[in-house]
This record gives sequence, C-alpha cells and structure tokens, in this order.
Amino acid sequence: MKYGGHRKASVSQSSRGLKGKIFNSNLFIIALLLLLIFSFVKVTKGVLLRYKINQEISHLEEQLGDLQSKTENMQKLITYLETDEYIEKEARLKLNLSKPGEKQINLSNIQEGEDGAEEKDYSSNITKWFKYFFESH
Repeated sequence: MKYGGHRKASVSQSSRGLKGKIFNSNLFIIALLLLLIFSFVKVTKGVLLRYKINQEISHLEEQLGDLQSKTENMQKLITYLETDEYIEKEARLKLNLSKPGEKQINLSNIQEGEDGAEEKDYSSNITKWFKYFFESH
C-alpha cells in the first residue's frame, strides 16, 4: 500500500508541476494579455457604437419633433385657408369683390411724391456719404 500511495503523490506532484509551469510561463502570460487586450478593444468598439447610435437616435427624434411641429402649423394653415373668413378676404383683395352696400376706394394709383413727401434715396451708403462730403448742397 505504501508503494501505491507514493505513486499517487508522485503523479499529483508532476501534474501540479506541469500546471505550475504552464501558468508561470511567459507564453501563457502573453496569451492572457492578448486576450485581455482583444476583449478591451471589442468592448470599447461596442460602447462607441452604442454612443453613436444613441446620438443618431436623439438627432432623429429632434428632427421628428421639428417635422411634427411643421405638420401641425401646416394643418392650422390649411384649416384657416378653408375658412369663409379667408375666402372672403381673398375675394375682396384679388377679385375686387365687395359686400352689397359697400363702396370701394382704390388707393393703388396714388404715386409717391404727389402728397408733397420727399422721394426716397435708394443709393448705397457709400454713395450717400460721398454725396454728403463732396457735392454741394
């Protein structure tokens, strides 16, 4: 029995020695470091991708909000354009229509300057300064 027990201890020590040699070897440490670096790179890429996706989602949600408000404004405009008030206003302005008993006065033929007002000068600012300093008044 002693012989068999001694043999067990010897096998056990040799397996521990082999495991110890593998775990303490430089090749194992390098392999673990490479695995760690590879895992870190993969996780970092995943985090960056998630961040970019979240940014895109927030940008698209912002665009959606803008489009919804524009749609709402357009619906309000369409509703207003379909009212009798708007149709009557446009008929008065564009077709010169009026209600029975109303009198229309056309003021569009009065020209500027007929009422004694000065004519407006539409020249550039530089030209105005040049005239101010170098032309006699």
